[in-house]
Formats: sequence, structure tokens, C-alpha cells
Amino acid sequence: MTIGVPVRNGEAFLERTLRALQEQDLDDVEVLVADNASADGTRAIAERFTADDPRFTYLGATTNRGIPWNWNRLLDRARAPYFMWNSADDVVRPNHLVACVEALDSHPEATIAFSRVELSDPDDRVVGTLDDEGLDFLSPGPADRVSLFFERQVWQAIGFGGVFRTTALRDRGGLPDFWGGDFALAVAMAMRSPWVQVPDVGFVARRHPGQMSNLQTSDPVLQTQTYRPDFRRPLAFPQWYLHGRVLAEALLAPVPVAERVRAVGAVARRWTAPGLRSLGYDVKRNLLRAAPARDADASRT
Repeated sequence: MTIGVPVRNGEAFLERTLRALQEQDLDDVEVLVADNASADGTRAIAERFTADDPRFTYLGATTNRGIPWNWNRLLDRARAPYFMWNSADDVVRPNHLVACVEALDSHPEATIAFSRVELSDPDDRVVGTLDDEGLDFLSPGPADRVSLFFERQVWQAIGFGGVFRTTALRDRGGLPDFWGGDFALAVAMAMRSPWVQVPDVGFVARRHPGQMSNLQTSDPVLQTQTYRPDFRRPLAFPQWYLHGRVLAEALLAPVPVAERVRAVGAVARRWTAPGLRSLGYDVKRNLLRAAPARDADASRT
């Protein structure tokens, strides 16, 4: 199995993340640490592990080229038939990797295996869980899998320790190059094949102020540039773009038309309708972004 750890300025939690991977129960494993031009102690931490453990490899970068580039170069370098992204602030439990590989071996029709998730704070205290007991992604059809993904918010299948068949993930192009692209990736994969859940808690997702999801309240152009650093337009609508791409993945999947229509309805009902506020927020943020320019023009007249 290949585990890819994408990181940028992650010194606060990286050592705990890598130590947990070092202590896992799966024997045949490689860990790739992709450092996206960090300016803190990230490189020194990663290189300590590469010096001590031949299973670890450090991939550096001199320029920040965005989240998708960093995540996808890990997928490109993967040599194993199974692959997992492990964010630099999350922690895998020792049983997670073995259990997910065994689940995929037992269900050759499935392309993702995932376990249940706990949430922790910066000091490793458990602060919550997800609504992830008894999830069945094996028996439902494509549209019902998409509906269940959004209804129960099964983000862990993609972002919190989901173990992929490497070829299936590569076939989908890896992580899309836009904000929230993991949701579109999830729909694309759910429309094509079943997933399988491991019933135990095997992954710990950390909640802290510096995590990337907090950028949803920031400037929309800055939010977009975390994925596309070369984005130079004066306005950006990342939520609108995301919703459109998620709907497109349901609409264009290679399944019967009736199933695609049902999937589009599931996305609209479970994702678009509850997210209407975020679409309006995109508009508001762009109006606020444009306001200084209008004020400056007025002051010159």
C-alpha cells in the first residue's frame, strides 16, 4: 500500500501523523511525504523519518503549486495497488490500513474502503464522531450511493482515510483542481462502483483553527488560489463552480439515463438545496471584494 501525506507548513501536527503511520500494522507499505514549499520546520520533521525508516520518502518543492498538484503527485508516484491520502494533521490508527485492505480483498467490486472516524482537538482529545455507523455502500445502486454520501456526510470515504484501488483513483484523474473537488470525486466514484465500510473506528480527523476548510469564510479569490495559485481574475465563485461540477459528475456518469436522473435529483435534494446559502454567500463575498475598488473610484472624482 502507498500512503501519500500532502503537507504545507504542517510542523504542528506532522510528527504525530507520521509516527502513527510508522506504527501501523500493515507490513508492505510506502509513505510518501509531499511538501508543497513549506516555510516552517516541515522538511526537517519529514527528513528525520526518511533517515530512520526506508519506507518513508520525502518529496520537496520550491514553489507552492496548489493543493491538487501536491496531492496528485503522490498518486502519480504510488507503486502499490492500494492508495490512501493522509492529511498532515490527521492520525491513522494501527488497525485501519489492514482492515481496509482486507475489506477490499473481500469485495473485489468495491473501489474504496473506509472506517469510522473520531474527531480530535489540537491536543489529541476526542471531541466528537461522525454519523457513520452501519453505512451500506455495497448493495445500493449508483444514485442511492450518491444520496447516502450526502445524507450522512460520508466525507471520510475521500478525505479522512479512505483507501482506494490505485488504478480506479487514477482513472478518475485524482483530486480535481478546484475548491471542494473531493466532493465531485466522491460522486464520480460512487456513480461507478460500490464502496465498503469497516465497522471499527480507525481514523482520527483533527479539528484546529488552521485547517483548510476555514478558508470558506475568506476572500473567494484567495480560496480559489489555494487550488489554482495562478488564478488572477478579480472575482471568483468557488461554491457555484463546485455545485455545478458535482451535478455534472452525476449527469455525465456512464450509467443508464434513469439512474443519472435519479442521481442528479439526489445531488439537488441532498447537496444543492441545503447549500443554497453558500451560493448566496459567494455573491456577498464578491460584492465585498469589489467594494474597495468602488470606494477608491469615488474618492478620485
